[in-house]
Amino acid sequence: MVQNYDIDKIRKKIRDIVNEVIIPAESKFDFKTGRIPLEEVQRIRSYIKEEGLWTPHLPKEYGGLGLSLLDTCLIFSEMGRSPIAPFMFNCDAPDEGNMHLLIEAATPEQKEKYLYPLIEGKIRSGFAMTEPPPGAGSDPSTLQTNAEEEGDYYIINGHKWFCTGANGASFLIVFSKFQNSFRKSSMFIVPTDTPGYEMVREIDVMGSHGMGGHCELLFKNVKIPKKNILGKIGQGFRLSQIRLGPARLTHCMRWIGLARRSLEIAKEYAKNRIVFGQKLSEHEGIQWMFSESLTEIEAAWTLTMNAAKKLDEGKNPRKELSMAKYYTSEMLCRVIDRAMQICGSHGYSRDLPLEWFYRDARAARYADGPTEVHKMVIAREFLTDHKNDWE
Repeated sequence: MVQNYDIDKIRKKIRDIVNEVIIPAESKFDFKTGRIPLEEVQRIRSYIKEEGLWTPHLPKEYGGLGLSLLDTCLIFSEMGRSPIAPFMFNCDAPDEGNMHLLIEAATPEQKEKYLYPLIEGKIRSGFAMTEPPPGAGSDPSTLQTNAEEEGDYYIINGHKWFCTGANGASFLIVFSKFQNSFRKSSMFIVPTDTPGYEMVREIDVMGSHGMGGHCELLFKNVKIPKKNILGKIGQGFRLSQIRLGPARLTHCMRWIGLARRSLEIAKEYAKNRIVFGQKLSEHEGIQWMFSESLTEIEAAWTLTMNAAKKLDEGKNPRKELSMAKYYTSEMLCRVIDRAMQICGSHGYSRDLPLEWFYRDARAARYADGPTEVHKMVIAREFLTDHKNDWE
């Protein structure tokens, strides 16, 4: 790939916007709704558009900067320093992953109707995959939602939940069986004004709700035209991997940024707090905590960059993606926990943002696949691969 942009300049510009514009806006976070007020969101988003940094992760032909995935890691780690920053740049889940999927799999008509308005920030979207028991969670083979063919239409029936961003979304990408066959699982674009679709509730969750929350949904004889299928019948699982692989990695990038900022907050506190006659940062036990956190952040960064490099090379690094996702999500919780411990009661209070970060971080360990599933993937790839394991 020929690089025709200055990534260091872009990274610094994004870092400055996060530090000078977005982090000060965190004071307006509403803990009752789990969101930033809409007028504040619109103000910051307008500023970012004026600065030419809107959807920077996209290819140039779609209005982005045409970055490699390695360079996307650099800028997403800067955005990740604030829980609200990715949405301000139009780089947050689920829209970021849905944009990638639509670019890869949508027809020209689908792009015109759904992708371009999503890129412009005129609409939002959701990705409906997870279901209540006994439906699909970590095991997609238990998928219950089903689509049937009826003339020029598909009829969808199902029950989904924890669909991020669904409240206020204009359309959903729905993962469904076809004719009760998991082997024929497919993805369908469902406009949320379609009769039979119901957003049951926005589920109250620990931490931020994000724009559109995490919602429970019902599909009762939802009738959509055949042109609303994404790809072809039976391509659902393949398309899910196109979407979820890079999406897991972009999560890692953001989590690394949040871990770094958490440690910076603890550092500032430790260098100024006097305990037992000396600065907190001068106590050996505290230094060990910083050492452990720094090492873990660097390890997570190396795993993430390695997986990104392999994706840039056109490879399918399932083992490396799972390593990065599981390790980085676990690292994030440990680093924020130590930062809170270093800051004592101050870290536990809302005088600092660490308790907010910690509540958000807990979901990282099962979002886009729980730790245990990713460990299973890593071991399975290792045990069944007959190549040199260390290449």
